[in-house]
This record gives sequence, structure tokens and C-alpha cells, in this order.
Amino acid sequence: MDDISSTALTAMNPSEIVATLREGLLVLTEDLTVEFASDRFLKMFHVDKDETVGRPLAGLGDGQWNIPALLEPLRAAVVWETAFEDLDVDHHFAHIGRKVMRLNACNTVWAGHNAKRILLAIDDVTEAADHARELALQRQLAEGIVDTLREPLLVLTGNLQIVAASRAFYLKFRVDAEQAIGRNLTELGNGQWANAELVRLLKEVVPEHSTLEDYEITHNFPQIGVRTVLLNARKIFQEGNSSKTLLLAIEDVTERRLLEEERDRALAQSTRLLEELNHRVMNSMSMIGAVIAMESRALSDVECKGAFTRMRNRIDAIGTLYRALSRTGAVDRVAAADYLNAIMRDAVTAMEASPGAIELDLSVSDIQLSTRTAVPLGLITNELVTNSLKYAYIGRDTGKLGLSIAETAGGIDVTFWDDGSGIDKNARVDSGLGQKLVDAFVQQLGGVLTRTSDRHGTRHTLAIQNIELSRV
Repeated sequence: MDDISSTALTAMNPSEIVATLREGLLVLTEDLTVEFASDRFLKMFHVDKDETVGRPLAGLGDGQWNIPALLEPLRAAVVWETAFEDLDVDHHFAHIGRKVMRLNACNTVWAGHNAKRILLAIDDVTEAADHARELALQRQLAEGIVDTLREPLLVLTGNLQIVAASRAFYLKFRVDAEQAIGRNLTELGNGQWANAELVRLLKEVVPEHSTLEDYEITHNFPQIGVRTVLLNARKIFQEGNSSKTLLLAIEDVTERRLLEEERDRALAQSTRLLEELNHRVMNSMSMIGAVIAMESRALSDVECKGAFTRMRNRIDAIGTLYRALSRTGAVDRVAAADYLNAIMRDAVTAMEASPGAIELDLSVSDIQLSTRTAVPLGLITNELVTNSLKYAYIGRDTGKLGLSIAETAGGIDVTFWDDGSGIDKNARVDSGLGQKLVDAFVQQLGGVLTRTSDRHGTRHTLAIQNIELSRV
């Protein structure tokens, strides 16, 4: 302290200096008796001057100040003529409750008396200490949570400086805290994080309060080789908090991407094999149908020739499915409209008396059927159409056939109808092979087939539940 400052202090009234101090002040003798207590001290601890001055410090408040954490440093200061600073003492007082006191003490000598004294400044930092303790607990909890995460995590400043990293990050990328903390993300390792687009996106997260989701990079990292990682980032934001801190989560998806590539290759190979199988089945069906047609043309018996025609139609119904699959490149699903309409047209072409004699009314939803549903449904369609062409138009060559499919809750309703003369009540229409096939296929589909018939025509409605549908 220079001479001018010393002179200025000497000219001041010490009581005025003490009165301006935020801390409470005690002057203690060598045996720790209170010789002076400032008004700030008396107010801070809710005591009066008579209860304090002239009493041993340890005896104040009926012994409430007999605090070893306070007395022992003070005694050491007397013996060794030393000082101490920012000593925090946490104590519970009976009449004012818990206090955290921040203590500063030094030795002094009264001028002209050569008497040693201790100046003890006491600041009430209870609220600040509690706040600091709460922050420490929150930080400890946050660090514990971060360290239990399986995914690597970085805490970055707004300019991408690393301020914290999870244990998983150190283990995954084989770096230690000294190599990471305090460094810019772009300087980490051999610069593998210095991705211009990544840096741009991360720096936009802070001012825009936005997030970075599933940003994928593939890089050859030191120590661990080529890895593919997904990055997710967001700002740590609290109401009234202007801090620029980012959380950057890193997910290693290398094995997942390899498995996905392997799965896609296997799926592509399976699809190619199924397409080839469908093509071969289609060719086989066409060949069988052609052979049956050749045999049919050589027959003269009408009944026998009709049986061959019906047999060929059944084979063609299955062949139609595989032609549809081959045409669209599908392997297990077929468009209902294309498939069933083709069966209707083929059956009519094969059996109508003359081209255009039978008019078709087709109304099929744009849905797709699995091959498991399509095969029996196609055969049912063929049998019912064949029956209508065989029996509905006796005595006439022209007529109208219809097919419609409507979606219901959890399934479909398929309706087949003709405008023939109806079914003769005395005819045995349910005893033939065709009807037995229809019954078997309806049972396979788990459906219910109902029939109504009068002089205006015959209508079959097939209700199928619990089938898997999709839109074309």
C-alpha cells in the first residue's frame, strides 16, 4: 500500500469502515475472547452486544459457537501467527437454524499496546453454498446419466469446443480426456470430424433452436477403422438461459448397415429365384394347356370334349396368376383386377358361342391379393363362370356376366352373377366335380359362399374375412 493510501485510511474513522463491510466482524483476543462485534455480526446472528462482547467465542449462545471446525483454525492462527481465507463452516444454530459461514482471519497488533488480536470476518454464504451444492449434485447426476448411456455423447460449446464427453465416447473412439476436453471438435483425432456440412449443421442448431437428426457419416477413424455413425444434436435450452451448449449423440450403425446390405442382397437373390420359378411354372402351365387343347380337338364326343375344355380352363386359371406375376415382376402379390378380369375374359372366350356374345360387367377394387388367396379365388371364379356359361344361357347365345369385389371390415365380398334363366330347382347342380372344387376352395379361404337364383339370373356372394390386402 502506498503512502497516500495509508494516510487516507489513517484519516478515516475505523467504525465507518467496519459499518460498510458486508461481512460480520469480530475482534478476538489471543484466548479467543470477543473484544468487538460489528453491528453486521449482531444482526446476522440475531444477538445483542451485551451477550457477545467480553465473552469467550466458544461460549456464545450457550455454547452454540463451540464449533471445532472454527475454533481449531483460530487457535492455530494464534499460535503460528498465520491467517486463513475462505474457510467454509457449516453449522446449525438453535435459534436461527443452519448457516454456512465463510471465514477470513488474520493476526494484528494494537498500536501502542503491543497486544495481539485476531480479526475474524464472517460472511453468510448459506444460500450460495446451497445453490453450489445443488449444482454439484445436478452435475454429478448428469455425469452419471451420461456415463451410463451406451451411445457416445459429447457436450460442446457454440463454437464446437468439447467441454465434456461420456465414458462410452472414450471407449468407442479410443481417446482419453486429455485428447478431447478443451479441443475443438474439428481438431479431434486426425480431423475426422472436420466435415464441412456437419460443422455447418451443428452451428445452425444453436441460433435456430433446431435439431440435427440422424446425420450419417462414414469415415476411417484412427484406432477403430472405417465406421458409419449417426449423429443427433440439440441445444441444451432452459427458460431464460442464453448459454450456447450442444449435446451431440453418436450412434455406431456400422454392423446394422452391413446387416442391411446383406439382407438386401439375400432378398434380391430370393426375388430373382422366385421370379424365375414363377416364369417356369407359367411356361409349364401353358404347355400343359396346349397339350390338353390338342387332345380336345381330336375328340368327337361332346361330353368328353367339354370335360377337356373345363380342365384346360382350370389350368389356365392358375396360369393366368403366374402370367400376371411375371408381367409385373412381383413374386407373391397380384393385382385383383388384372388377375380375376383375365380369368373371366379367358373363360368366356373359350366357351361363348360367338365372339362378343357374352357381355362382361367387371368392377374390381384396386387391391392386391397374396398368392395364397389368389390361387383358390381364381379357381372359384373359373368354376362359377364356367357353370354360368354352361347352364345359364340354354336356348340362347347371348347374355351378361358380372364380377365385383368390395372391401369390408377386415376382408372382401366377391360377387359373381349372370342374367340367365336361373337354376332349375329340380336340377342336381351341387353334385358335380365343379361344385365340389368350389366348396373345397371356399373352405381353404375360410369364406362363406351364398347363392340366390330366380328367373332374372343367379348370384353368388363369397365373403372372406381376415385376409391381408394392400393397395395397388
